[in-house]
Amino acid sequence: MTSKFRLEHFFRGVSIEDFENHLNHPQLIERLAAMPAFRSRDLIDKSDGDNGKVTWRFKVVAGGEIPPAARKVLSEEMLTWVETSTFDPNTHSIAWSIDPMVMKDKFQGSGTWQLVGEASGTKRIIEGAISIKFPFVGKVAEAFIINELKKNYAVEPQIHQDFFDSLKA
Repeated sequence: MTSKFRLEHFFRGVSIEDFENHLNHPQLIERLAAMPAFRSRDLIDKSDGDNGKVTWRFKVVAGGEIPPAARKVLSEEMLTWVETSTFDPNTHSIAWSIDPMVMKDKFQGSGTWQLVGEASGTKRIIEGAISIKFPFVGKVAEAFIINELKKNYAVEPQIHQDFFDSLKA
């Protein structure tokens, strides 16, 4: 089973250059770690690649209460993963993937962020796909994980906006 999602957010008064120059800024990382669907989100490492590309790896422990139907396939340790995000300044995009700590053959997640500069700010388009390979209950588990992501992205844009506003103060 694979579930896809798409989210769009607009950051008023934040140029695409400012957004890109502050990707994973230490203060922003600290603020984002407090999102409701994370128990923790810690930076493992950051590396610079060719053509200005930058890769960050985070160890993420998801939060949230696992619904009974999803508990049949999801355990606490399955909700711990390494998130890898690679920023490409030439395309104004981030390719991201999730690598679970256990049962790597049963869970996949990946997608992109696309940043688009507009006259009054920056639009971010997040697209992704989550796949859990368990018969019958895989779709329930995927729905749970996507719901948790959406909970984060219900508050995450305001965290970003507040961060950018604090830089102007």
